[in-house]
Amino acid sequence: MSAREKKKSGKVKDTTGDVVGGFAFFLSLAALLPTGLLFFTLSIAQLRGADLKLAGIFLVSCLFGAMLAQGCIRGHLSVLIHEFKHSLISNLVGNKFKEMRINEHSGHVQYSYTKRTAHYNAFIALAPYIVPVFTFIGTLIAIACFRENEVATLVVVGLTYGADLLLNMRDISPVQTDITLIRGGYSVGLLYIAAWNFIIAAILFAWAFQGIPGLLTLVEAVSRFFIAVYFSIAGGVES
Repeated sequence: MSAREKKKSGKVKDTTGDVVGGFAFFLSLAALLPTGLLFFTLSIAQLRGADLKLAGIFLVSCLFGAMLAQGCIRGHLSVLIHEFKHSLISNLVGNKFKEMRINEHSGHVQYSYTKRTAHYNAFIALAPYIVPVFTFIGTLIAIACFRENEVATLVVVGLTYGADLLLNMRDISPVQTDITLIRGGYSVGLLYIAAWNFIIAAILFAWAFQGIPGLLTLVEAVSRFFIAVYFSIAGGVES
């Protein structure tokens, strides 16, 4: 749960509980959801040409990563990670950090934002369900330490992605104000969360199934799809 403050006319005004999500948010959702579904479908289709042993190693590592996160990341640590993701995105978009409070089962982050950064508030609210912090760290470790060891790379990235996926999903609830205060309500928040997680999963699966060529194949397949859609629409307009 995040608490926000709005800077207006040189003063800081408490706006905790405000509904967030405007035109930019819904425009991004309209683009992300079909793109995420397309990416995920095409990446799963690549399983036919995958090295099943390596794909299995990655998927089993994801399962173990989720199990470890479920058993080890609880209480204060779980809340700290949740609030850190709010704070991370808030700071990255240029907001001013004010305060973070961590309890065993709840917490909040306070930050001040301006009119220029206000349209990021919906993304900040949903950051704990989207941002793959552990996967990013695991990928850096794998690149630095296991670049020549494909199996070790898959295990490290799989473990960290499994942990991220579990943490991203575990806090989702109809009583979670991060989601319910999204303009349009809980269902709209869930769609945005699903869209981002589909895209992240698609990229990781394409890489795990076929390596770098898998990523290139995914990009090529998506490009062909959008080109086909464009010519279909253009042809329909001309006729």
